[in-house]
Amino acid sequence: MSAVVAYGTAVAVCVFAGWLVPAAVMRGLALSLRGTRLSATNYRGRDVYLGLGLVWIVWAVSLMVASTAFDMVGSLLALDPAGYAVALFEGPLTLPLYGVPLMLVAVSVILGFVDDAFGSAGDKGFRGHLSALASGRLTTGGLKLLGIGAVAAVYAWHIADGRSDPSSGTLETLGVWVLATLTIALSANLLNLMDLRPGRALKTYTMLAVIAAPLFVIDASRAFAAYAASLAEMAVVPWGDADTTVAALCMLVVLLGPVAAVWRFDLGEQGMLGDAGSNAMGAIVGYLLAASLPTAWLAGVAVALLALNLLSERVSFSAAIERIAPLRALDMLGRLPDDPQTGDAGREIGDDTG
Repeated sequence: MSAVVAYGTAVAVCVFAGWLVPAAVMRGLALSLRGTRLSATNYRGRDVYLGLGLVWIVWAVSLMVASTAFDMVGSLLALDPAGYAVALFEGPLTLPLYGVPLMLVAVSVILGFVDDAFGSAGDKGFRGHLSALASGRLTTGGLKLLGIGAVAAVYAWHIADGRSDPSSGTLETLGVWVLATLTIALSANLLNLMDLRPGRALKTYTMLAVIAAPLFVIDASRAFAAYAASLAEMAVVPWGDADTTVAALCMLVVLLGPVAAVWRFDLGEQGMLGDAGSNAMGAIVGYLLAASLPTAWLAGVAVALLALNLLSERVSFSAAIERIAPLRALDMLGRLPDDPQTGDAGREIGDDTG
């Protein structure tokens, strides 16, 4: 199998499964969501429907089906494990299909949607949810905090265990596990904090995905290169820079597919991502960063995320963005113009740190 065929197939599958399928489904689903009673009031008092976050469930299912199709084709054609057959069906080109934490996405969307639908404005932030839990009352935000945190810990353990080797001690493995758990869970909450204005969470996620995607692919490519080298007797084509570049492009297309699918609905103030969408986006980029960063960098990211989450308890991110001209310009990009007579009335559904 030639490199051109492998590259073309990988890109086509990633575009179809990661972008076109979610876009088609959300275009039709948006028509149904407009007619439901599940709505919220955005920052300037407009009623918008909830449910845009469901795009991440559609996306995860689409990738799962695509990865199964890859397995089926590989089995039916009985591909010889050599050359680009291995590269296409086992190598980093398929990372966007196999590398997405599907259970983490599903739990984030489901628990986020529960909080969107049944959450109360009375309990806000870590302090509010933890105080309620200490008194014996579990809020929907507290349920989300515990649920996403638990699944984050599961994925973080796989990351830590995968890095362990005979020379690394138990404490080092546990340290990576704690750092990875914090990175995934706190990233999920940070993106929730960004969902206070139309498009803000999508823009934040896009910037983080542009950083996380190549890091994740480069780390996985190194592992695959070592695997390919061990199969020298099968004449496996070495993994090169061009392969890594295409794999990173595929990963980025897949990660940004759902963003393109809901962009116009969110920026046009028709629908809202809510906790279901923002938590899922944060969990995804948190996982990619935790899985690819060296331990020292992972520690720095975990500390930075913790600081930002704690800072949000005392500082309004929206007010800070309004005061900084470059951030304000980026925040307004693509948004509908503000109505000076309306002001910032109403509560955005994402205005909840838990």
